[in-house]
Amino acid sequence: MEHDSELLLLNTIHEYAGQKKEISQRDLSRAIDMSLGMTNVLVKRLTHKGLIVMKKVSARNVTYVLTPDGMNELAKRTYRYLKRTMKQVVVYKEAVLSLAEKASGCGYTALVMLGESDISFIVEYAAGRFGMDFHLVTLTADIPEESFVFVSEAISENLNALPESRCVYIRNLFREDA
Repeated sequence: MEHDSELLLLNTIHEYAGQKKEISQRDLSRAIDMSLGMTNVLVKRLTHKGLIVMKKVSARNVTYVLTPDGMNELAKRTYRYLKRTMKQVVVYKEAVLSLAEKASGCGYTALVMLGESDISFIVEYAAGRFGMDFHLVTLTADIPEESFVFVSEAISENLNALPESRCVYIRNLFREDA
């Protein structure tokens, strides 16, 4: 978690450096959606590591800039983050494809994503791969009859209207302990 916060702060400083003459800790705090105190701790940590420097713009104003080591660290961490993310996408894709294949074999003609989800594009891909229709819906009443349903992780309640054999809850599908 702390490394993700550091990556977010490094990235924000890098983005702001080209846009603003002054960057306050309050600006950074708002941008990374963290308390001012936590932002201060992260700024001190990154300064101590030699990844950022604080420069005075005027007697009252400062800005933060990435050092060359900070730029290298940002590039390394971004690469590792993207690599981890791509690995997870592959895991999600395989799980969804497996479920879509089973659903197709059971006679379902469509895959439905109930609610907004970051993986709806994978469900849509799986539907196309198995010659099924894809529907993105927000209400259970809008679910077509012959469809298998992926219930978004954004939906917190269990839906008694959907039989367990006809749906999967994304939040359960990709849990660490499942």
